[in-house]
Amino acid sequence: MNFSLRRCLAIARVETLGLFADRGALALIFVLPVVQILLYGYAISLQPRHVPVAIAASEPRLVQPMLPALRGNASVDLIGGLGPTGSAERAVRQGRAMVGVEVGRDPATRAVSVRFVADAGDPAEVRPVVAALNVGVWRRAAQLYAEDQAPTVETQWLYDPGGGGASAWDVSPGLIGAVVMVTMLFTGSITLVRERERGSWESLLATPVRPAEALVGKLAPYLVIGVTQTLGLLAIVHVLFGVPLPSAAWALIAATPVYVAAYLALGFAVSTLAQTQLQAVQASAFAYLPSMLLSGFMFPFDGMPDWARMVGEAIPLTHYIRATRDILLRGLSPAAVWSHLWPIALFTAVAFGLAVVSYRRRLD
Repeated sequence: MNFSLRRCLAIARVETLGLFADRGALALIFVLPVVQILLYGYAISLQPRHVPVAIAASEPRLVQPMLPALRGNASVDLIGGLGPTGSAERAVRQGRAMVGVEVGRDPATRAVSVRFVADAGDPAEVRPVVAALNVGVWRRAAQLYAEDQAPTVETQWLYDPGGGGASAWDVSPGLIGAVVMVTMLFTGSITLVRERERGSWESLLATPVRPAEALVGKLAPYLVIGVTQTLGLLAIVHVLFGVPLPSAAWALIAATPVYVAAYLALGFAVSTLAQTQLQAVQASAFAYLPSMLLSGFMFPFDGMPDWARMVGEAIPLTHYIRATRDILLRGLSPAAVWSHLWPIALFTAVAFGLAVVSYRRRLD
């Protein structure tokens, strides 16, 4: 049978008419991309803002010229004023600052030494600030010192043996939450749509199962899968990349079912509203992108405007990433996980309620 361009055009015309008759598909194709480009274009910035920095010096006059410039820099927040030797490093280790600057003199040569102590637990925030401070020190050294009197400058990265960006430690903790989020969101989003396309949806509607019962029953197996996946990823980053797995990791594992349920319930709500699996996947991307872009996983969280940070604070991935970094990299106690758990639990409750309401409407 010969290929017919006329038949192809006829099929294309029917498909186009069907596409324009599907308002939901049109919204996903044309409206959501515009909303996303406007949202992320205004929200995302590669320049960090208000990164807490502590400064300590054995002689105040060594750093006095730097202080006005630092106070006028929107990228950093100078905390605690000028402290004694060692106080800047303590501020970083205690979590009060992300970058500490220790300035002193070598007892033997009397040469000025500058040591940056940086928290590598959040490299997207810290690396640009450390780089900018390094440049500032060398620029000031070129103005004040001869070549043989230039200060020694070194950077010490805490919680990362690879040196603040040179190892998988930077990415692995956040990547665990991101991978689980993507899997659970897309898995939950196609559950009911797949049944509807297979024809088993009507059989489910004929049963006396209540919406909440159906939701729990359908998502329970995937909840187990999500927790198992998290355990496997933790084992992988520990064995292959050497990321620590301290005893406090049990608290992170205990909080994981709540985190997994958040995205499963959100995906289920999408599934009740979508007509096809394609629509479900496209709608899930609208929830997937904010989690990736506004959580601090890929871009500096403090570099976003206030309204974008408010959105980011409502995203479960934001708090799960913080919890993984606190436990795996900084070695904090289980209390660090509980402080991040309640926003995730609140999101899970809202997503569960939305899924039940959406499912009940489908039953009606």
